Amino acid sequence: MMQRDKENRELRKAGKKRMNETRDSLLKLTERHRPSSGVSLEQLEQIHAETKARRKWEQQSFFHGKLMFILIVAIVLLAVWLIYLCV
Repeated sequence: MMQRDKENRELRKAGKKRMNETRDSLLKLTERHRPSSGVSLEQLEQIHAETKARRKWEQQSFFHGKLMFILIVAIVLLAVWLIYLCV
């Protein structure tokens, strides 16, 4: 059992080493072919602000949609309940 643990430990180390080598080679490939970004800091800030505003608008729209759905379901349930009481 001790021997198996030792072998498994060595296999894990070899796998980790292989994974790191593969990762390093992939990073070298992407660094060579990566074009430099032509986006300035001001443009990044503008993109961030627009994204933030869009996310806020989406959250508000989702909230209003949920409210409308709950309102419609409540009205339908109330109508069904009233019809049930009248019959």
